[in-house]
Amino acid sequence: RELVLRCCADLAEQQAKAVGSPEHKYGELTLSVGYIKETGNVEVTVFQGRNLPKCDTKFSNSYIKLVLLPECYFQNDSRRSRTQTLSCRQASNSTFNHEFVLPAPQESMEMKGAIAMLVACNRDVMGKEDFIGMCVILCSDFPRISNKSSLLDDSAPKRRNITLPLFHIGESKALQELTARQGLADSEAADFLSTLNKACCKRSLNTMLPSTSLVSILNSAVQGAKSMISAP
Repeated sequence: RELVLRCCADLAEQQAKAVGSPEHKYGELTLSVGYIKETGNVEVTVFQGRNLPKCDTKFSNSYIKLVLLPECYFQNDSRRSRTQTLSCRQASNSTFNHEFVLPAPQESMEMKGAIAMLVACNRDVMGKEDFIGMCVILCSDFPRISNKSSLLDDSAPKRRNITLPLFHIGESKALQELTARQGLADSEAADFLSTLNKACCKRSLNTMLPSTSLVSILNSAVQGAKSMISAP
């Protein structure tokens, strides 16, 4: 699990680099975020996608997915820690005005490396999905909001309005180590990578992860080492 959290922290660092980059070639999302202490809910409103890359076909709809990672820290039923907006006719500037409300234990929100990941995708009339880009917010950066305090005190924390550039996953040692562990029958590594692949339409990780043959070689090497140790 420590390796999974390291991978999430790597994604947050890549988001910070994307924010500092003068070129946002995958577009950006305008958002409002907050964590409501009384209800224990994460609230994220996606207002708009700006300057999104145009899809190959005009008959395409864009939508946004939200996933809280690592899922094992948020809900026993992982389906409750992910959701998506309604589709919007794909354009460079797409208006969503959609609010996500997801349950999230406070101790999980404080976990170092825990993230909220938003993924922008396209879906054409044939159901084919294309990955546009992703953005990441550390759960520890969500304003902790008390509805009672907000009504009585103007200085109390409020929802945070932000604009984040979308990015594609870059080099990550933690991600590569997770892939190797997946080949060694590590179920937590496999579950995390499966969630990441599904969220990114199985397109963002292809250039990052070791090939199947390399994973097989790593697996064979470990099995061979075990055989040598157990040999008389």
